Amino acid sequence: MSLQAQTLQVYTQSWPPYSYEHQGKLTGYSTELLKAVLHEAEIEANYTTLSWSRAYQHASIEANTILYTTTRTPEREDLFEWIGPIGVRKLWLFKLRDRKDIQIKGIDDLKKYKVSIVRDTSSLKLVTERGLFPRNQIDEAPTTASNVKKLFFKRVDLILATNGGANYELSQLPYSKDAMEAVYVLNDEFLFYFAINKKTDPMIVAKIRHAFEKVKASGLIDTLKKKYMVD
Repeated sequence: MSLQAQTLQVYTQSWPPYSYEHQGKLTGYSTELLKAVLHEAEIEANYTTLSWSRAYQHASIEANTILYTTTRTPEREDLFEWIGPIGVRKLWLFKLRDRKDIQIKGIDDLKKYKVSIVRDTSSLKLVTERGLFPRNQIDEAPTTASNVKKLFFKRVDLILATNGGANYELSQLPYSKDAMEAVYVLNDEFLFYFAINKKTDPMIVAKIRHAFEKVKASGLIDTLKKKYMVD
């Protein structure tokens, strides 16, 4: 089978503004970037949106698969071929702007507040493993959208999210864009990548890697970051 005839299976989650459906079409920062890379590589792909845990499971075991948007961590390093980086995973703590009682100047202040974090994510794993919040003060949610709603319903004091993700979800709600504010960078040591299953043909991986470098040199990444307001 020629490389041109090879069709890859791409897995992602619904995570605006990185990947989400708009008017029946999969779009978003990472989606547009990956489509540009695969177009440059002349490789066809089928896209499937699943929960993060299911998408990760499929991409972990199936050859000829790509997973995105994926945080490259030491634990995952040997599990995939990595294409990127495509962005910084800067994790912010957000609060309601009118919650003047919430003051965070350092890690020690975190134990005073209840936080909501999306379940089954590297963000939750990082927070729990490092004990950044007491376990009984961590509320787990299925999506960033539900986290933002919890914040406005005052079920939690803080939410953990990327700047792009939090601001997109706020834009979908009937609140002022200034009603929520980022107050503390909890972590920014990791980067986002496209992750390719290691059983994928090395020639395909090399072709995608070369295409990514060409797309990167074109300036498209900066253009998309501005369009989707991501870090």
